[in-house]
Parts: sequence; C-alpha cells; structure tokens
Amino acid sequence: MFKGIDLSSDTATKPSLPMKHAMLEAELGDEQKGEDPTTHQLEAMIAELLGFDQGLFFPSATMANEVAIKLLCEPGDQLLAAENCHLFICEGGGPAVHAGVMARGIPTTTGIFTGDDLRAAYLWNKGLHYPVSKCVSIENTSNFGGGLAWDLASLDSVLTTAKDFGLKTHLDGARLFNAAIKLGIQPKRLSAGFDTASICLSKGLGCPIGAVLALSHAHYARARYLKHLFGGAMRQSGILAAAGVYALNNHVQRLADDHHHAELFAHFLKSVPSIELETHPLSTNMVFFKWVGSHLSTHEFSEKCIAAGLRFSQVGKNRFRAVFHLGINRQDVDSILSICAELFKNM
Repeated sequence: MFKGIDLSSDTATKPSLPMKHAMLEAELGDEQKGEDPTTHQLEAMIAELLGFDQGLFFPSATMANEVAIKLLCEPGDQLLAAENCHLFICEGGGPAVHAGVMARGIPTTTGIFTGDDLRAAYLWNKGLHYPVSKCVSIENTSNFGGGLAWDLASLDSVLTTAKDFGLKTHLDGARLFNAAIKLGIQPKRLSAGFDTASICLSKGLGCPIGAVLALSHAHYARARYLKHLFGGAMRQSGILAAAGVYALNNHVQRLADDHHHAELFAHFLKSVPSIELETHPLSTNMVFFKWVGSHLSTHEFSEKCIAAGLRFSQVGKNRFRAVFHLGINRQDVDSILSICAELFKNM
C-alpha cells in the first residue's frame, strides 16, 4: 500500500470524520423497494441542482453511464463521443457489452469538440445497411483531455447540432461540479438540454462510493429496471447516500481549493527542464505533463517519484497526471513542491 502523497486520482479521497458521522446517523430503509429516505433525499438534491425531474442512486458512475447509454440507444446504434472519453477507454468496453452500441470517436486532444465536429462525425447514410447515429455523450470535465471544463460556446454548439439531428444526449458529469466552480456558474447551466446526466460522488466530493443519474420522469421507470438488471439495486443504501448529502452541503465550493493547488503545482513545473507541461486556461484540478528527460526512462522517473513519496498516474507513454483533491491541503502542497524541488534537482 502506497504511503506517500497520492496524486494519482481524486478517487484517493477518504470520507472525513463529519461525513462518517452523517453516515452513522442516516435514516435507512430498503432502497430496492424505494423505501430509503436518505437515498431519496440525495436523488432529489442532485435532480434539483442539475434541473432534472428525478435522480437515481448508483454504486458507481460507470454503472450510471452504462445504464444511460442502454436507456437512450438500441443495439447496433452509433454512440458519438470524444475519442479519449471515459466511456470509450475506461469502462471496459461497456457501451458495446451492455448496450450493444458502436462507438464512433470524435477526434480531439482536449476531449472537447464542437457542433461542427459532431456534424462531421454524424453518419449521414440511411438505410438497412447502415447503423444509426443515435446519441452523443460529452464528458465534463474532460479527464484525459487535460481535466478541462467545457467552454459554453462549444457545449451549446454540440447541443444545438444534436437537436438538429434528433440525437439523444448524455452528460458524463463525473466532475461536473469542478467545471461549474471553474466557470463560476450553476451546475444546471452545464446540464441543461441533456436527456441524462451522471454525477460521481467519490472523486472531488470526497465520498467513499456512489453516483447519481439525473433524468426525466419519462425515463425513470426504465432506468430503475436497468439498474436492477445490471446488479445495482441496493438495500440500506442511505448509509452511503448520506455521504453524498453531506458532500453536496459541504464539499462543492471547496473544489476551488483543488484548482488553486493544481495551479501552484503547474507553475512550479514550468521551471523544470525535463518536464513538458500541458497548460490550458480551463484546467481544473488536474495537471498533465510529460517526462522528456533523456537520462531516465519513464519507468525510472515514475519509480523515483514513488520512492520519494509522491505518486502520479501514468496515462500515456511518457504522460503523467497529477490530481488535486480533498485529501491534499495547503501544507501538503508545500510538501509536494519541496519533494519535487529536491527530486527534480537531481534529474
């Protein structure tokens, strides 16, 4: 078990003591029967925040995403999304396995695309020989694109084009609150116009587990069935949902701290000759960089960082990601900069 400062992901967060107290005191019932009051409370809070009729609590955002695609598509349909999105590269081929859809990746390095990009990827051919372009999904923030918040112009152009084509729309909003904080707007501004939207609770919000899928009344019964079909029905899930309720009340605004800490780290990396830093004005809590030093292999660089008590995630041949989160405070940032100053001095 790694004992240093873990910047590999914001999934490294652990529930705070007050969050644990909220979980301990949660009112419970049988979620599978629709009788858990704390789960209902969390679902209603997310639905209100995102501007939807209802919410549905899931064990994971991956399951929420997969149910959403199954809900919106038929087998053989084409799902359009950024080529480097979580749905396509981090969910085990789930869209193909669970929904039977074809993935059509939209070329983009940032994970962000426009209505024109969607128009170019849309399959115009019709007839029994061709799959149907049925749904477009966006990921906000874009993880492997650089942890970027979608700019409103790109977002609106995609939704407008999707509407013109009659496409269904899904928002993988695993880190949507990071995007909202970065842009200084309400989350529902970023989820407006989508058929479904998922929120992950176990990343920057600091919960131990869970996600919520926001959707309309018209989709609710089918989505609840699919949740059960996929093995997502739970019993006294309020003990988990209580963590989400606490997080929504206490951990959203503080995401700005994570963004600031990422900026401090990125500023430091600018001065390191063997580091090629990726920068973007809409970066949030992630810093992406490449190790370009010739005197150490990528593996050796990673091992030296771990030995010094600092863990990044490797997301490419020589590309690394540092993710700042609830478990990293300002003192930790000072420690990170001190470790890196000593580490990179000898690299």
